[in-house]
Amino acid sequence: MFPTVHHLLFVLLPVVLAARAVIKPKPDVLDAAQGVMRFCLGFAKWVLLVSPLWNLSSMVLRGGVESLSAGVAWMGFLALLMSLHFSFTAAGDVIAGLGDLLGFKVADATQEIFTLRKFTHGKFLRLLAGLVVLAIIAMLTQGAWRPLKALFVPAPHSIATVLQEARVLTDFHVVTLLVALASFIGLPHSRDFLRAPLPWKAALCLPAFFLAAVMLWTRVAPIS
Repeated sequence: MFPTVHHLLFVLLPVVLAARAVIKPKPDVLDAAQGVMRFCLGFAKWVLLVSPLWNLSSMVLRGGVESLSAGVAWMGFLALLMSLHFSFTAAGDVIAGLGDLLGFKVADATQEIFTLRKFTHGKFLRLLAGLVVLAIIAMLTQGAWRPLKALFVPAPHSIATVLQEARVLTDFHVVTLLVALASFIGLPHSRDFLRAPLPWKAALCLPAFFLAAVMLWTRVAPIS
């Protein structure tokens, strides 16, 4: 997953910025600024949330059914669900941000497809239900039907389950999962959040972008 994001930052973004330099007419300064913040937000979501949560869910699913307690199984399922959600919203943010940088508006209807609003009509419970279905499909396509069963019929308590619980609960990505759940429940859609340009919003988006870029740079070689 990281090489894809790496090329997004170090290959696609410079190309887009070069294209923007020659496009006539140039986009409005305010639109370009909002595009920068939107791109930064989407990129940060992918690196700081999507990839760690996917890794957490993969660690749980690879742990073996015999070591899956109900708590660990649910953490893996929630990590997969949040990873899917933020992968959709991050993709929408990146595309809308690049569009603003290039001087064209990505239609709201298109953005709603990427954030699943087109299918859920902005209803939280419908979004949650849709994500649950997508998470189940994702697990089944990976042949992970047994971990699904472990959500309700956990393995007997044993040394294996204790070790797996300790491994998962001490993983730093658990903090990421808690942050993702809080963001999923409490934060507005990126488009709505950035609709009114305010300096403090830039003060949130830009540091998140640079933190994500540093993490990406240290984990993947620039030439890969």
